[in-house]
Amino acid sequence: MATPSHSLIFLFLCLPAVLVKANILGDIYPCPCKCSQENETSLHMYLHQFPALPGVPNRNEYGVINSTEPIGFGQMYVHDWLLTTGTSANENVVGRLQGFHLQAGQTTTSWYMAHTMVFSDGSFAGSTIEVSGLLGVKPNGQWSITGGTGTFASAHGTIKFTNSQSSTATNDIRELDIHVFHTPEAVI
Repeated sequence: MATPSHSLIFLFLCLPAVLVKANILGDIYPCPCKCSQENETSLHMYLHQFPALPGVPNRNEYGVINSTEPIGFGQMYVHDWLLTTGTSANENVVGRLQGFHLQAGQTTTSWYMAHTMVFSDGSFAGSTIEVSGLLGVKPNGQWSITGGTGTFASAHGTIKFTNSQSSTATNDIRELDIHVFHTPEAVI
Protein backbone atom coordinates (compact mmCIF):
# COMPACT_ATOMS: atom_id res chain seq x y z
CA MET A 1 0.00 0.00 0.00
CA ALA A 2 1.36 3.45 -0.95
CA THR A 3 1.97 5.98 1.76
CA PRO A 4 0.53 9.50 1.45
CA SER A 5 3.98 10.95 0.63
CA HIS A 6 4.50 8.42 -2.19
CA SER A 7 1.07 9.26 -3.62
CA LEU A 8 1.88 12.99 -3.64
CA ILE A 9 5.20 12.40 -5.40
CA PHE A 10 3.43 10.26 -8.01
CA LEU A 11 0.82 13.00 -8.61
CA PHE A 12 3.47 15.72 -8.99
CA LEU A 13 5.37 13.58 -11.49
CA CYS A 14 2.23 12.85 -13.53
CA LEU A 15 0.69 16.35 -13.35
CA PRO A 16 2.58 17.87 -16.36
CA ALA A 17 1.57 14.96 -18.60
CA VAL A 18 -2.08 15.23 -17.51
CA LEU A 19 -2.09 19.01 -18.10
CA VAL A 20 -0.55 18.65 -21.56
CA LYS A 21 -3.05 15.95 -22.48
CA ALA A 22 -5.90 18.19 -21.32
CA ASN A 23 -4.26 21.13 -23.19
CA ILE A 24 -4.57 23.32 -20.09
CA LEU A 25 -1.04 24.73 -20.52
CA GLY A 26 -1.58 25.36 -24.26
CA ASP A 27 1.28 27.38 -25.76
CA ILE A 28 3.22 27.59 -22.50
CA TYR A 29 4.18 23.94 -22.71
CA PRO A 30 3.96 23.08 -26.44
CA CYS A 31 3.83 19.43 -27.37
CA PRO A 32 4.30 17.64 -29.69
CA CYS A 33 7.27 19.19 -31.49
CA LYS A 34 6.55 20.62 -34.93
CA CYS A 35 9.79 19.72 -36.72
CA SER A 36 10.62 20.30 -40.37
CA GLN A 37 10.71 17.30 -42.66
CA GLU A 38 14.21 15.98 -43.41
CA ASN A 39 15.26 16.21 -47.08
CA GLU A 40 17.54 13.85 -48.99
CA THR A 41 19.84 15.10 -51.77
CA SER A 42 22.24 13.18 -54.02
CA LEU A 43 24.99 15.06 -55.87
CA HIS A 44 27.68 13.93 -58.30
CA MET A 45 30.79 16.04 -58.88
CA TYR A 46 34.57 16.00 -59.27
CA LEU A 47 37.30 17.19 -56.92
CA HIS A 48 40.48 18.63 -58.45
CA GLN A 49 43.67 18.54 -56.37
CA PHE A 50 46.69 20.27 -57.85
CA PRO A 51 49.40 18.84 -55.53
CA ALA A 52 52.08 20.92 -53.82
CA LEU A 53 54.84 19.35 -55.90
CA PRO A 54 57.62 21.06 -57.90
CA GLY A 55 56.53 21.93 -61.42
CA VAL A 56 52.80 21.72 -60.73
CA PRO A 57 51.11 24.88 -62.04
CA ASN A 58 48.12 26.34 -60.19
CA ARG A 59 48.76 24.40 -56.97
CA ASN A 60 45.75 24.54 -54.68
CA GLU A 61 47.37 23.22 -51.51
CA TYR A 62 50.28 24.38 -49.38
CA GLY A 63 52.48 22.47 -46.92
CA VAL A 64 52.37 24.11 -43.49
CA ILE A 65 54.10 21.41 -41.40
CA ASN A 66 56.97 19.37 -42.79
CA SER A 67 58.03 16.10 -41.21
CA THR A 68 61.22 14.08 -41.06
CA GLU A 69 59.37 11.07 -39.66
CA PRO A 70 59.00 7.90 -41.75
CA ILE A 71 56.34 8.26 -44.51
CA GLY A 72 55.85 11.89 -43.47
CA PHE A 73 53.94 11.19 -40.24
CA GLY A 74 52.67 14.56 -38.93
CA GLN A 75 53.02 16.42 -42.23
CA MET A 76 50.15 18.84 -42.86
CA TYR A 77 48.74 20.72 -45.86
CA VAL A 78 45.97 23.29 -46.18
CA HIS A 79 43.94 23.02 -49.34
CA ASP A 80 41.42 24.90 -51.46
CA TRP A 81 40.46 22.25 -54.02
CA LEU A 82 38.05 22.85 -56.91
CA LEU A 83 34.65 21.14 -57.27
CA THR A 84 33.28 20.78 -60.80
CA THR A 85 30.47 18.99 -62.60
CA GLY A 86 32.92 17.38 -65.07
CA THR A 87 36.43 15.97 -65.26
CA SER A 88 37.89 19.23 -66.60
CA ALA A 89 39.04 21.71 -63.95
CA ASN A 90 37.62 24.52 -66.11
CA GLU A 91 34.23 22.84 -66.54
CA ASN A 92 31.38 24.28 -64.47
CA VAL A 93 33.08 25.11 -61.16
CA VAL A 94 30.33 24.77 -58.53
CA GLY A 95 32.38 25.25 -55.38
CA ARG A 96 35.50 24.52 -53.40
CA LEU A 97 36.66 22.06 -50.75
CA GLN A 98 38.57 24.11 -48.19
CA GLY A 99 40.38 22.64 -45.19
CA PHE A 100 43.44 20.58 -44.31
CA HIS A 101 44.89 17.11 -44.60
CA LEU A 102 47.32 15.59 -42.12
CA GLN A 103 49.43 12.44 -42.51
CA ALA A 104 48.09 10.52 -39.50
CA GLY A 105 49.44 7.03 -40.19
CA GLN A 106 52.78 5.98 -38.68
CA THR A 107 53.17 2.78 -40.68
CA THR A 108 50.97 3.37 -43.73
CA THR A 109 49.85 6.35 -45.79
CA SER A 110 46.68 7.59 -44.13
CA TRP A 111 45.70 11.23 -44.50
CA TYR A 112 43.11 12.59 -42.06
CA MET A 113 41.05 15.28 -43.80
CA ALA A 114 38.69 17.90 -42.47
CA HIS A 115 37.16 20.37 -44.89
CA THR A 116 34.19 22.53 -45.72
CA MET A 117 32.48 22.09 -49.06
CA VAL A 118 31.55 25.66 -50.06
CA PHE A 119 29.04 25.96 -52.90
CA SER A 120 29.41 29.02 -55.13
CA ASP A 121 27.07 28.33 -58.03
CA GLY A 122 23.53 27.18 -58.71
CA SER A 123 20.71 26.62 -56.26
CA PHE A 124 23.13 25.71 -53.43
CA ALA A 125 25.23 28.91 -53.67
CA GLY A 126 26.22 30.10 -50.19
CA SER A 127 25.49 26.73 -48.57
CA THR A 128 28.15 24.52 -46.98
CA ILE A 129 28.70 20.88 -46.03
CA GLU A 130 31.20 19.86 -43.31
CA VAL A 131 33.23 16.78 -44.29
CA SER A 132 35.84 14.63 -42.52
CA GLY A 133 37.52 11.26 -42.96
CA LEU A 134 40.58 9.40 -44.17
CA LEU A 135 42.27 9.22 -47.54
CA GLY A 136 44.70 6.31 -47.80
CA VAL A 137 46.52 4.35 -50.44
CA LYS A 138 43.31 2.75 -51.76
CA PRO A 139 41.81 4.50 -54.79
CA ASN A 140 38.37 4.76 -53.21
CA GLY A 141 36.76 5.31 -49.84
CA GLN A 142 34.16 7.25 -47.92
CA TRP A 143 34.01 10.46 -45.89
CA SER A 144 31.47 11.52 -43.27
CA ILE A 145 29.18 14.52 -43.60
CA THR A 146 28.99 16.03 -40.12
CA GLY A 147 27.04 19.26 -40.60
CA GLY A 148 26.13 22.08 -42.93
CA THR A 149 24.59 25.51 -43.41
CA GLY A 150 22.04 27.15 -45.70
CA THR A 151 20.23 24.58 -47.81
CA PHE A 152 22.22 21.86 -46.02
CA ALA A 153 21.42 22.90 -42.42
CA SER A 154 21.79 20.02 -39.94
CA ALA A 155 23.38 17.85 -42.64
CA HIS A 156 24.54 14.28 -42.18
CA GLY A 157 25.42 11.58 -44.66
CA THR A 158 28.36 10.22 -46.64
CA ILE A 159 30.55 11.01 -49.63
CA LYS A 160 31.90 8.07 -51.62
CA PHE A 161 35.02 8.92 -53.62
CA THR A 162 36.97 7.13 -56.32
CA ASN A 163 40.09 8.16 -58.20
CA SER A 164 39.17 9.21 -61.71
CA GLN A 165 40.90 7.65 -64.71
CA SER A 166 41.24 11.22 -66.01
CA SER A 167 43.79 12.02 -63.26
CA THR A 168 47.26 13.23 -64.23
CA ALA A 169 50.45 13.91 -62.26
CA THR A 170 49.44 17.58 -61.98
CA ASN A 171 45.65 17.18 -61.53
CA ASP A 172 44.55 14.43 -59.13
CA ILE A 173 40.81 14.03 -59.83
CA ARG A 174 38.37 12.25 -57.53
CA GLU A 175 34.80 11.44 -58.47
CA LEU A 176 32.43 12.23 -55.60
CA ASP A 177 29.01 10.67 -54.97
CA ILE A 178 27.42 12.76 -52.23
CA HIS A 179 24.43 11.46 -50.28
CA VAL A 180 23.23 14.06 -47.77
CA PHE A 181 20.25 14.33 -45.45
CA HIS A 182 19.40 17.85 -44.30
CA THR A 183 16.64 19.72 -42.50
CA PRO A 184 15.54 23.18 -43.61
CA GLU A 185 15.53 25.71 -40.81
CA ALA A 186 12.05 26.24 -39.37
CA VAL A 187 10.51 29.62 -40.08
CA ILE A 188 9.04 31.02 -36.90
